[in-house]
Amino acid sequence: MRQLQQLVENSYETSYYKMLDKIEQQDAQEEWIDKRADELMGNFSNENDWQILALLKLKLDNHSVDAKIYHQFIIDICYSQAQFEFKQHSLNY
Repeated sequence: MRQLQQLVENSYETSYYKMLDKIEQQDAQEEWIDKRADELMGNFSNENDWQILALLKLKLDNHSVDAKIYHQFIIDICYSQAQFEFKQHSLNY
């Protein structure tokens, strides 16, 4: 009976450490994606943003696209790109 109890305890400990490793990997992934998305968003903070905004209004057939919608668009596309790059980077290793 003592052996069974020891096996169960070892299994719980192994599962716990696997869970911690997975959490650390997810945290590292999220940190990398956040950092890369911030870098990409920095590329959009210039005087040419009005051209992109005008194109969005035209393509969306909506002249009420405002700065808030544009900003959310930039965030979404930069995070999507960062996630794509992370997956590509992960596939190469």
